[in-house]
Amino acid sequence: MRKNYKNAKRNLIFGFGASLFVLLLSSVISYLSILQLLDSQQWVEHTSQVSSSLENLISRMKDAETGQRGYLLTGEETFLEPYTGSKDDVFNFYNTAQQLTSDNKSQQNDFPLLKRLINEKFDIIERTITDKKQGRLSTISTLVRGKAIMDSARIVIKTMNDREVKLMVIRNAKMDKFASVTPIFIGFASLIALLMTLFFYMKIQKNNSMAEKLEMELSERKKTMERQIDKISDVAEKISNGDYSVRIDKRDLL
Repeated sequence: MRKNYKNAKRNLIFGFGASLFVLLLSSVISYLSILQLLDSQQWVEHTSQVSSSLENLISRMKDAETGQRGYLLTGEETFLEPYTGSKDDVFNFYNTAQQLTSDNKSQQNDFPLLKRLINEKFDIIERTITDKKQGRLSTISTLVRGKAIMDSARIVIKTMNDREVKLMVIRNAKMDKFASVTPIFIGFASLIALLMTLFFYMKIQKNNSMAEKLEMELSERKKTMERQIDKISDVAEKISNGDYSVRIDKRDLL
């Protein structure tokens, strides 16, 4: 009986430990999956911020160009309103995008070129505006050069945007792969934990049944022994009273 008790205790401890291990492992995988999802969301927001900064940058350059054209055509300084403060805005967006991509070497390599194009474009805009104020006409080559710079700036920004989106897609693909495997693993782990729980439950039940059976056998033996002791005591008492004819029937001792 003591051996059965030890077996039952050992099975219970092992079953509980194994189930707890599987549960902890599933929890860790779930936690990592959540971290991956949060990381993916952060990268989506990061890409959006970079793209927004770059788009705002080129948009303010267009505003400056629009103001320049309007002023060159009409001579009215009200057309310079979109140009006013545009250079500061452009470099604010430039600095933001540069900081956001500080960990990306490919992106950082394009910023010096973009900065050079921005400075050159605003130099042309400022020069043509000054020429107009002083009554001089801007040369066609200067205006053509300004257009070429804007086209180059658009290409650089598109390249940087595409690179950022591509990087996000790669990161999301890794996350999706991990996320697709995680539910399968958790389901499999849960099934294993359930089967292990059932297995050890059945083992414990079996041990309990054997213990109950053994206890019943011991109880029957105890009762039989008590009957035998009572019978022997009765016979001994009769003998002590001088009745030597009494005999013990073996069937009475069963």
